[in-house]
Amino acid sequence: MIASTRANLITLVTAPTVWALHFLVSYTAAAGYCAKTMADARVMTGAAWPDITVARLVILVATVVAVAIIALCTRQAWGHWRSGDVDPPFDEPSFEGRQGFLGFATLLLCGLSFVGVIFVALPAVFIGDCR
Repeated sequence: MIASTRANLITLVTAPTVWALHFLVSYTAAAGYCAKTMADARVMTGAAWPDITVARLVILVATVVAVAIIALCTRQAWGHWRSGDVDPPFDEPSFEGRQGFLGFATLLLCGLSFVGVIFVALPAVFIGDCR
């Protein structure tokens, strides 16, 4: 997130970028940890499925950081959206109209990114091993 007094394209794509990075960190943490532990645990010895507590902790930390950044983006987008005197649908060719549109679009993307981050993190809550 870039603290800005004006809504722009950078503020618009910050939350989806955080969502994508959270997905990347979560996927690589779970896949990497399971690949490493499965290679010598289950296949060769027939032992129990490896526990993924370490990967779950990494995903938890990544989720907390991502949600915090998205919350900051939401606060900033709310300020951009509510700062002008222009009401929706923001179709006026004016600076306030553009700021209102970008602020509202950023606000919607922040909500979508929040839901995406939560849905990416949910398997780590419910799945306890590498099956």
